[in-house]
Amino acid sequence: MLYTIEKKIESEIKIKRSRFVAGLYPLSAKEEIKEILNEHNCLFADATHNCYAYLYGLHREISYYSDAGEPSGTAGKPILNTLLRNDLTNVLAIVSRYFGGVKLGVKGLITAYSDAVEQAISQSYLIEAKQLISYSLICDYASFENLKHSFQAIGGEIEQVTWSEEISFTLSLPVEQETEFRKIMAGNKHKIRLNY
Repeated sequence: MLYTIEKKIESEIKIKRSRFVAGLYPLSAKEEIKEILNEHNCLFADATHNCYAYLYGLHREISYYSDAGEPSGTAGKPILNTLLRNDLTNVLAIVSRYFGGVKLGVKGLITAYSDAVEQAISQSYLIEAKQLISYSLICDYASFENLKHSFQAIGGEIEQVTWSEEISFTLSLPVEQETEFRKIMAGNKHKIRLNY
C-alpha cells in the first residue's frame, strides 16, 4: 500500500554547521509541482542549494529528482530513495541546504539529505494514497449543507467555497465513488449543477 502526507510539513536538522531544511508537500495534481518549487525557491532564495525529488501516481508512474548543484547523486537521488523506502507517492520533497563552512563529502551529503527527509516524514501524518477526481459545482444556499453531508459521506472533500448569489465550490473525491457522486447529482438535479 502507498501513502501520501496529509499536509505540508517542514523540519530542520544541523550537521557540521550546515542546516538542512526539508519541506514535504502533498500533491493532488502533477501540475502543482512547478508552482510549489517556484514558491519554495523564492522562500529559500538565500539557501546554498534547493535539492528535490517527487513521486506521483498510484503506481508512482512519475518520478524525478534534482541535485541542484550538489555533486551528482548526493542529494536528489537520496531524497527520492527515502520517499520510495517509506512507501510514499503524490509527494514533493525539497531540502534547502545552508552551507556551514565544513565539507561533508559524498557519503556525508547522502546521509544528510536522507536524514533530513526521514525526519520530516516521521513528523508527517500519513494517509492512504487514493486517486481523486475533482468537480467544480454550483448550488443554492438552501441545499448546500445537505449536499455537503452527502458528499462527505462518500469521502468527498469540499474546497474553494465562494459565496455569492449561489455557492460555488470544488469537490474532490476518490475515483471509485464516481457512481455514488452521480446518484447524488441525479437526486438533486434542480439544486446543483456543474460549473463549466
